[in-house]
Amino acid sequence: MNQASSKKKGPEYWLAAILNSIAALALFGLMIITCIDVFGRYLFNSPLLGTTELTEMGLGIIIFASFPIISWHNEHIVVDMLDRFTPPLVHCVRTVLLNLVMATAFYFLGQRIMTLGNRSLSYGEETEYLSIPLGWVINFIGIMFWLTSITLLTFGLYRTITRYRDHKAAHSGTLFR
Repeated sequence: MNQASSKKKGPEYWLAAILNSIAALALFGLMIITCIDVFGRYLFNSPLLGTTELTEMGLGIIIFASFPIISWHNEHIVVDMLDRFTPPLVHCVRTVLLNLVMATAFYFLGQRIMTLGNRSLSYGEETEYLSIPLGWVINFIGIMFWLTSITLLTFGLYRTITRYRDHKAAHSGTLFR
C-alpha cells in the first residue's frame, strides 16, 4: 500500500486493515508453529501434532484474505506489452470488462464454496488430529471470494474510470501513454 492510499480513512482503509491483520496473524501463527515444530523435531525427537493441518489452514487464510486487497488496489499480475500502443479508452474498456468477468466468476466460485462449506459443517467434517471443523475455513474462503467480487465491481471499476478520466485530462489528444 502506498503512502497516498494509507492516509485515507474510509471503508477501503478499514477493510484492508482488517484483512491485512487477519493475514498477518495467520502468518505469525505459521512462523510460531514452524519454530515449535522444528525445535520439537530436532531437540526432542517429537514434532508438533497437527502442524500440517494448521499450516494448510493458515496458508488458506493468508492467500484468500489477500484477494480482496489485491483487487481493491488493482494490483493483479498483468502482461502489458500492448498497453503502450493502445489508446487509453481501449485499456479502460478492457479493464472494465475483465473486472466484470472476474467479479462474476468470483461470485459463483464463492457460492459453490459456501455450499461445500455448509455441507462440510452439516456432515461434521473435522481435521484428523486437531478436530477443527473444516467448514469454518471453507466458509471463510467463500466469504473472501464474495468480498473480492464486490471489490472488483465497486472500487476496481471506480479506480479504472477515474484513472482514464485523469489520464485523458493530463494527456488530451495523445494516443500513447
